[in-house]
Amino acid sequence: MADHTPEISAQLLCHLCGYDLRAHPPDGKCPECGSSVAESRRVAAIPRRPAWRDSDPRWRRHMLAGTWVLLLLPLLGVLQGLGWASRVPVPNLFARFTIDTLDGALVCSFGVYPALVFCMGVVLLFSKERGRRQSKLDWTRRWGILCSYVVLLLSAVEVFSIASLILLGVAAVFLSMPLKYQPQVTQLFVDVSTTYLRHGPFPGDMAAVVQVAFSSITILLACIPLFDALRSTGRKWMAAILLAPLALFSLLHLGQAGHFLAFPGATRIQDIYDYAVYFRPQLLVNPVFAGLATGWAWNVPRSVEFGMEAAKWCIILTIAVWLSVAQLQAWRQRRKQR
Repeated sequence: MADHTPEISAQLLCHLCGYDLRAHPPDGKCPECGSSVAESRRVAAIPRRPAWRDSDPRWRRHMLAGTWVLLLLPLLGVLQGLGWASRVPVPNLFARFTIDTLDGALVCSFGVYPALVFCMGVVLLFSKERGRRQSKLDWTRRWGILCSYVVLLLSAVEVFSIASLILLGVAAVFLSMPLKYQPQVTQLFVDVSTTYLRHGPFPGDMAAVVQVAFSSITILLACIPLFDALRSTGRKWMAAILLAPLALFSLLHLGQAGHFLAFPGATRIQDIYDYAVYFRPQLLVNPVFAGLATGWAWNVPRSVEFGMEAAKWCIILTIAVWLSVAQLQAWRQRRKQR
């Protein structure tokens, strides 16, 4: 008789089709899809969800940075409320266009700062993790990054009007040249700049609704990597409870956007646009510096919105502290092993 190949005692599923390969030799192939058994064994050796201390160090740093960056969203409102924004110096990037204080910086104008911080934090949360087996939900990473970029672009429509003016000036310089010396992109510059100046600087209500929808979808997708990070510390049920309100609020904002589209007169566009980047830090900052009596009236709808916003920030702060403690414990354990 031929030599008997010992069967694999542990369950071994094909990495492509999921067929049970325990009775097949290491150098064999899957009878269903023809993939290599050795490759399935290699993939099976990769942990599905490594512990936090054993996971990719780069991914851990990005998750920590993403949560703390999101907590910087109310920073500009705090600086303006304290009157410090007009005294914080910023570097001069252009010789003839001098910016002396933070209030005059472009990033703090036209509502760019919240969208920029939101995009930076969310993109960090969707960082790729090495040393982990592929999951069926890995597609959420690229779609989450794409949605965050859409939110940033929709928030910068007024900034793009400045860029279109510059582009139009460049096109005017090209048009002043003799025809034979004009670059081939001259007409393209003219068409792009004039078209944007005609339609771009004044987006309609639909742009605000789309921005709210994309920001809500972004946070909804971001709950997946946050759940992976929190459950890697060993508290899966606590992670699910903590992230449930964020997902619920995302669905609520999506419902508000859909309700505005279905019944345009039933919802104010301002109530939709306030959640353009999912978070609404002015609800927390304004009462502190302006006072409840002089800011907005304290009524039941406002108190509900205030409670929702406070819950969002408490959840993000809890996640940031949670992961920071886990990172500190992993660092201490690594030092002990040396």
